[in-house]
Amino acid sequence: MAVIESIHAEALLNGPLLNTIVRVIDADGVEGVGEAWWGITDQSAPERGARPIVSVVNDLLAPRLVGREASAIEKLWFEEWDWGYRYGDQGIFTMGLSGIDLALWDLHGKRHQSPVHELLGGPALDSIPAYASFPPLRSADLLVSETHRAIDYGFTAVKLHELDPELPALLRSEFGHDLKIMVDVNGHFDVAGAIAHGRRLSELGVLWFEEPVRPMRDHRAIAKVGAAVDCDLAGGENEYSLEDFDRLLSMGALSYLQPEITKIGGLTPARRIAALAELHNVALCPHNFRLGPALYASIHWAFTSPASRWIEMPWMQTTFKFPFRAALPPLVDGHVLPPTGPGLGCEPVKS
Repeated sequence: MAVIESIHAEALLNGPLLNTIVRVIDADGVEGVGEAWWGITDQSAPERGARPIVSVVNDLLAPRLVGREASAIEKLWFEEWDWGYRYGDQGIFTMGLSGIDLALWDLHGKRHQSPVHELLGGPALDSIPAYASFPPLRSADLLVSETHRAIDYGFTAVKLHELDPELPALLRSEFGHDLKIMVDVNGHFDVAGAIAHGRRLSELGVLWFEEPVRPMRDHRAIAKVGAAVDCDLAGGENEYSLEDFDRLLSMGALSYLQPEITKIGGLTPARRIAALAELHNVALCPHNFRLGPALYASIHWAFTSPASRWIEMPWMQTTFKFPFRAALPPLVDGHVLPPTGPGLGCEPVKS
């Protein structure tokens, strides 16, 4: 048992890529490392989007938590959530809380020399398939070459962030139906446009159509799209509270639920959201587009739920490196295995 000695958040930057890292150190000098959401990208100052989230950690939450018992993770989470409720039960407050919560779980696992998923009861699954999540590439040649590279790594599925339906059509023609394809349009369409786009994706046999409409949290609009297209819908990365997720799932439109662990408040509420996925009988597929503690925390989380179906791993061109230099987890037959290192098991590697 040890009390929290210090908490500090910082935005790590490498070119246009950003990680928002939170470090919690206890009185014995053991360090837990977590991650909060990185913020909305600003090309002129990439770190600007993370500043409000860093401030939530350093200016609001850290002063209240230093000196408290580091292992009382559930108690601390609910105290801070209740205290900060007037800031909102979503947005930058829960993003900052996410970073601290993940760091505390990492610290807890390191103190017990145990993977976090073992502290939560052990894995519910032997392995989970993973997909390579591409950034928007907007180039047929680049898309094909990056898919080849992802397949060489061991992936059997890729997710595209492309608006032109002929790009997934190209991959289907090039790689056949052995390659699973997901398409995420980040809420680009209105309802009519999403229905037209979804019908084309249905013809291509995509596994899912993600965040089809704007606003991305318009649950009624999502339901309209789901009723009009044959392909499965995925979403949920922009929801926050248990009530948000229950409302979304009650619409009955999603087949794949994608909470973002750096937005919802961390691993502590994530387990309750997993129970909602099980209750509504949908697949749990944690959303993630960072290489660092958030990815590893998402993997630990996914292994605690029998509803888990896919792990999202960011797949960037080799010229781009996330500032937190963690190793991409290895794959076995396209699957991730339960992590074995203490805590989250996410250790920086030398460049």
